[in-house]
Amino acid sequence: MFVTSDEQRAGLLVAVISGGRPTLAERPVHKFFDQLTAAGFPEIVWVVNERDVPGYEPDDHEIVQYPHDWAYQYASSHWMQPTPPDPAAGFFGAFPGREWACREAERRGCWGVLQLDDNINRLSVPRGGAGAFAVARNHGGLGMFADLIAAVALSTNGRMVGANLDAVISAEAIIARAGFCYSLFIEKVGEGREEWYGPFEDDITHAFQYGTRADGATAAVLPMLRYAKESKSKTGMRAKYNHERAVQLQRIFPESAKIGVRATASNGKGNARVFHTMLPGAIRNPLAVHDREMFGAVGEKLGRMVVEWNDAQMEANREKVARRVAAAAKGG
Repeated sequence: MFVTSDEQRAGLLVAVISGGRPTLAERPVHKFFDQLTAAGFPEIVWVVNERDVPGYEPDDHEIVQYPHDWAYQYASSHWMQPTPPDPAAGFFGAFPGREWACREAERRGCWGVLQLDDNINRLSVPRGGAGAFAVARNHGGLGMFADLIAAVALSTNGRMVGANLDAVISAEAIIARAGFCYSLFIEKVGEGREEWYGPFEDDITHAFQYGTRADGATAAVLPMLRYAKESKSKTGMRAKYNHERAVQLQRIFPESAKIGVRATASNGKGNARVFHTMLPGAIRNPLAVHDREMFGAVGEKLGRMVVEWNDAQMEANREKVARRVAAAAKGG
């Protein structure tokens, strides 16, 4: 059923980076926790700034809080915006929490950490749609995602390996490739781990850190494992999003990040904004496989799910055609 071993799954910490969303209803990722525990990922924690912990609605999982003073000091020395962080305002972005999650995994003796944004609300294989949602759910949901992503991380040179954000790119029929993973990824911890920088586009910057290293490490994505995030709320980090995110990223990586003004948001709604596009080849180090048996097992499992999805799509299409023919006949 699983590609990884019981020991490998038990050695992975699951850390949800959260802040500014006190109710569980605002953190839909929690609905996938049962899928993780069922798959043998027992350690699941919320990682929250101590200032946000009072009033944070609890569940059955530990809230790991990091000190606000530490977050300010860390942010001050890992800041990539023109203006320094403001300790009074208390906004440092998600990256101190991401760094704390890595350190927490190291303190617990884990080999890696599965980092999740708290507003993930859908999983699918190999693309969006009802049939793809059902395939992901039938094969274990987030537990299956974690198993396959862990297997790719353990069988390749990927230090940061994740699923594919549904809004970013169309599905590709490959197991994995070098690329950017954003809100659902595993990072190997311990020796060789990169520290996090921010406050904005910290995930992109982190992938650059790994994907351009001289030792051949890289960041990678599994294109057929897809997830979506709740997009309407302005809580958490979303309340702080503005055009500075894209502009500063292009200043840091002018050879890889292209910016432009679009009339609408990526989902077809909202006001004109400055967006960024990552150019092909931005992650220079290719994905290299060193355990072909484990990597091949990931491909076999993905292949079975794609066949199941394809059969479901064909059946759904036949039913749709039959309904339209019946409706046309009735109308005639």
